[in-house]
Order: sequence, then C-alpha cells, then structure tokens
Amino acid sequence: MKLKNIINLSLFVLTYAYSISLYDVYVQAGPAYGYDRYIELDPNFIYTGGIGSGEESIYIQGNGAVIDLLEGTGIWIAGDINNNITGSLDIDHCTITNGGSYGINLSGYSTNSITNCNLIDVHWGIQVSDDIHVTIRNCNFIDNSYGLAIIGEETDVNLSYCNAWSNDYNYMLNCIG
Repeated sequence: MKLKNIINLSLFVLTYAYSISLYDVYVQAGPAYGYDRYIELDPNFIYTGGIGSGEESIYIQGNGAVIDLLEGTGIWIAGDINNNITGSLDIDHCTITNGGSYGINLSGYSTNSITNCNLIDVHWGIQVSDDIHVTIRNCNFIDNSYGLAIIGEETDVNLSYCNAWSNDYNYMLNCIG
C-alpha cells in the first residue's frame, strides 16, 4: 500500500510539476508559415487544458508531446460561413488524453488536417460537423466513447491509415450528439 501511494504521488508530481497550460502557449504563439498561430510543443512537458478559435488558422507541431485535457473540453475550431469566418486547425504528432467532452471538435466551416495523433480516453475523440473539410491520417483512437464522430451530411472527411480500438463506437456517421 505504501509503495502504491509513493508511485501515485510521483506520477502526480511529474504530471503537474512539468506541465504547461496549452492556452498560455497559444496566447504567446505568433504567426509563422502562413498561420495566425504557430505552436511548437516540447515533448519533455505535459500541456494541460484546451484551446479554441473561430477566426484564426492554428498549427500545432506536437513533436510527440502530451496534451492532458484534465477532464475538460479539447481543441476546437468553429468557423462561420455566413460571416466569412474561417478558422482552421492543422495538428501533427500529439497525444490528446483525459477529455471530458471531446479531443478535437471541428464545426462550422473550415479546412483542417489531423496527422499522427493519438486520442485516448476522451468522450468524443474527434467530432466533425457542418461544412468541415478534414484530412485525418495515421491517428489512433483508443478508449473513447466515440473514436470519430461525423455529424451531418455536409462534412468532407478523408480518413486514412487510422486505428481504433477499445472505443464504445469506433467510427460513427451522422451521430446525434
């Protein structure tokens, strides 16, 4: 019992002593390579919390870093075609875990790319709705309620080389959320 408590305490300290708010990194990120926010993560840190935008193009180069959502919402983009607001998300090499709602939520109107990502233990791994265009490539969906949930008929999802296991539902089309 004592060893278990020591291990749990050690994991807690490692998780929170070397963690950084993803929102803080997002706020500090500037434009680069044609993106409004260019974020490069360090794999030696755990990033906590989610971010979202409706107007900005965001690139996240994960470099293998972990994003712990702390049972909260994840990363979201919500463009609005009626008001010509087209945010976008391109994300590469991240592990997104421990979400209470979704890992990545794409809604409204935008073009996005999700590559080489792991979505683990979030309710909806990736949720796509409305007039979204997204390429999802080389991703793993593990221990989620839904690995990939596609809502609506206007979506354009290009899914390739992905794995899904231990989800309640791996790939769902026209889900009612």
